[in-house]
Amino acid sequence: MNRRIKIILISIGALFYFFANFQRIAIPGAIFDILQQELLVSAPYITAFGAIFMYIYAFNQLINGILVDRYGGLRVMMVGGIVLALGSLLFPLTSNIAIMYFSRVLVGLGGSMFYLSLIRELKEFFSDKNFGIAISVMLCIGYSGGIAANAPFVFAIKYLNWRFILIILASIVIAAVIIFIMLSSKIEFPKINKNVKLRLLPFRLVLHKKHNRNLFSFACCNFGISYVIQAIIGKKFLEDFCLMPSSKAAMILSGMAVIAAIFNIINASFCKICHNRRVVFLKNASVITFVSLLLICVFLALNIRTSAIAIIFCILAANASLTSLLVPVLHLTNNKMVSGTAVSIMNFCFFMMVGILGTASGFLLNIFEPQKLGNVLVYSNKSYLLVFGLFFVISVFEMYKAMKLSNKY
Repeated sequence: MNRRIKIILISIGALFYFFANFQRIAIPGAIFDILQQELLVSAPYITAFGAIFMYIYAFNQLINGILVDRYGGLRVMMVGGIVLALGSLLFPLTSNIAIMYFSRVLVGLGGSMFYLSLIRELKEFFSDKNFGIAISVMLCIGYSGGIAANAPFVFAIKYLNWRFILIILASIVIAAVIIFIMLSSKIEFPKINKNVKLRLLPFRLVLHKKHNRNLFSFACCNFGISYVIQAIIGKKFLEDFCLMPSSKAAMILSGMAVIAAIFNIINASFCKICHNRRVVFLKNASVITFVSLLLICVFLALNIRTSAIAIIFCILAANASLTSLLVPVLHLTNNKMVSGTAVSIMNFCFFMMVGILGTASGFLLNIFEPQKLGNVLVYSNKSYLLVFGLFFVISVFEMYKAMKLSNKY
């Protein structure tokens, strides 16, 4: 009975992970214009909805491993589900921007508690033979949340108010939390491991290595550029500059999420065929990012409104799906005792960079006065050139750091 209940609890945890990914992508990306029209605020206030989530999500990556080791994955998932439910419900119930920001803090905090918790519980539940398959299923569920957050969400908004949709989704999370708590009362939780404490030494050991610092710098730039496009400004850019309708732009962004999911497997498989020359793949990825952003900047400078930009976005999504390469490199280059800390620092760098770029994008968009078409604010080529110009400069830094990585891993 305990085993059956535990698999149900893990499944509910995967559902929480789905909704955490939905929240991460949907707001503000899919409803950028709608939020701007209803709240009557400029771009920095809208991009802040995404940035706040990323900052909280990033910082919590540094302590989640400790929480899971001390309290167990199920306890952490339960708390995460409660906090996620509160934040998800609060956001659509108010138009007070300060309270909406607070709700994003809650969603970021709760949403950050599922990834490591699920991995911990899956590791204990499944044999080594099936562990990899179980993780793949979990990741697919998570990525599905990102896919649903664009095209399906935008399609639903045509027929239902966005607030009503988010309230329905929050209600599902609340119901899942109640079921989780009820079922949890029927099993025995593992004892709290009081020997697990937050220590700074593992962080110092990881950050002391120059190779780690170069790898983190490369990885956060590569991931950050792609993900800020997918989660915060990509859909708005396709609508403003490429003149795409909202539904088509949302399809492109959902396509990015699908490609990101698939290419984590493809990149790992292709790298294995090439004798696991992982760092060579990372260096090639930095060049692809550089060329892709250079092309977008050229299109913006010359006012070439081409749908080829959508293809470039998809290339960037595939190019940023490198976790299956980065994690093995970290395990190869770090002592087993600190390899988990190294991965948590990398995850922190990922989402911190997304938050920073999201915040910067909002302020850069606002430097030049947008044109108002009806109730919609349309940002100019010059505004987007500032944004993608920043991304291009970061890609130069990314390529520099990538070329400093050792080829032997």
